[in-house]
Amino acid sequence: MAAIDPSVFKSYDIRGTYPNQLDERFAYLLGRSLPAVFGAQRVAVGHDARLSSPSLYAALCAGLRDAGAQVAGIGLCATELVYFVMGSIGTSGPSSAPASAARTGSEGLDLGVMITASHNPPEYNGFKVVKAGGEPISAASGLGGICEHMEATSAGVPHGCAAPDKALFVEDDYLDFALTLVGMPEVKGLRIAVDAGSGVAGLLWRGLSLRLGFEPVRLNFEPDGRFPAHHPDPSRRENLDQLVAVVEEEGLDLGFAYDGDADRVVVVLQGGHVVDGSEMIVCIASRLLQRDASLPLGVGQTSSRKALDYFRKRGVEIVMLPVGHAKIKAFMRSNPQIAFAGEDAGHCYYRDFFRCDSSLITTLHLLHLAASAALVNLVRSLPGPWLRPEKEPTFGFSRQSRALEVCRQVALVMLERHPEPLEVTCEKHGRILRNCSAGDVEQCDGVRVDYAAWWFCVRPSGTEPIARLAIEARTPELLGKMTDIFTSLFRAFE
Repeated sequence: MAAIDPSVFKSYDIRGTYPNQLDERFAYLLGRSLPAVFGAQRVAVGHDARLSSPSLYAALCAGLRDAGAQVAGIGLCATELVYFVMGSIGTSGPSSAPASAARTGSEGLDLGVMITASHNPPEYNGFKVVKAGGEPISAASGLGGICEHMEATSAGVPHGCAAPDKALFVEDDYLDFALTLVGMPEVKGLRIAVDAGSGVAGLLWRGLSLRLGFEPVRLNFEPDGRFPAHHPDPSRRENLDQLVAVVEEEGLDLGFAYDGDADRVVVVLQGGHVVDGSEMIVCIASRLLQRDASLPLGVGQTSSRKALDYFRKRGVEIVMLPVGHAKIKAFMRSNPQIAFAGEDAGHCYYRDFFRCDSSLITTLHLLHLAASAALVNLVRSLPGPWLRPEKEPTFGFSRQSRALEVCRQVALVMLERHPEPLEVTCEKHGRILRNCSAGDVEQCDGVRVDYAAWWFCVRPSGTEPIARLAIEARTPELLGKMTDIFTSLFRAFE
């Protein structure tokens, strides 16, 4: 019997520290279990640039082979290449996908696995598992069964696991796909810096630069799992200092920064302004609406009021979605009319990319907007000010269920103190309910309450036993006051 740390099985993926929680033995047992749990006979596998990723890749592939599955190796790649390979063979993607599958040899695949810990520090690693069609496997759709099978497996790890030869050469096909979907941007005259963060984004940009016929200012392009320049999390302002400095000192038009597995992009404008996730949503949505003003769009529950107010002022109907990539993808699959969705963390999801997130497609949209000066103008046009804490407040608890209980209690206390909100929205069963009552809050998985001059959203993390507080206000004074009140409430329940 194998001793497996069950805490690494999160709501949306498998993730933990290496080698304490995840090691080659874990990867091998995972490989042995995936074919048995999901009936997978052919599995595509890719990995990011972390120092532990190559050995985990070799061990996982050995486990898959020993379980009787064929392995189609992608090797070092961005996560969205795994989505592209798996989406191309499903039925939920655009009509052009089967042709791409025929060229790349991805037909016949049952599962895709990406070895990555995304934006986490270097000591972390993990596994994202994807079905045909690009559908992620989450805690609700099979991760628990994997853990049980691994614990019941007694096989030892063979010595000297060898990584498979690269079998899927999908990079050019993916570029063709994205450029056909978005269109070739006119970048002549633009001066751009790209911070690949020592992750895998540089691999995407090498091909993109050749297609566009220009070379950006390169920062941290070489994959290096130590992440020597900064942590691969562009949502943290301190990790953008180098890019901001280059954009300002060299008078560039904009800069792009990517996380470790390159499924998220952040943009820096002249003057050092960092385009946040909600501003990104407005920019991408505005370009899509120019093509078709009737396109249904979605935003995450924690999106800024500057984005929501922008759309409302223009009469654009927006669907509010739960936070978390697996939840958003599941909602888009059950509501195929939703053409685009974005969340405040910076992930952008596209119906025509198999309802998956893609930094490449987002980058191409942003290049189109930047070439016409629409990017800067859109960001400047957003209503505000709407201010947030520099760092999202979080509060730790002994278990996730307790974090959820406290979120509900805190929300009810605030509703009692401030009884006339503009709207209360609650997450329940993977959907957002509008115009909710106190009874809805008592049963919800996360709640947002909007007032004229401030709003808050409290919800438990999907991966850790912590409660998260998203809060905005019109003034720094009001923001500080309300944040202090919430902090006192959460600590009183600890």
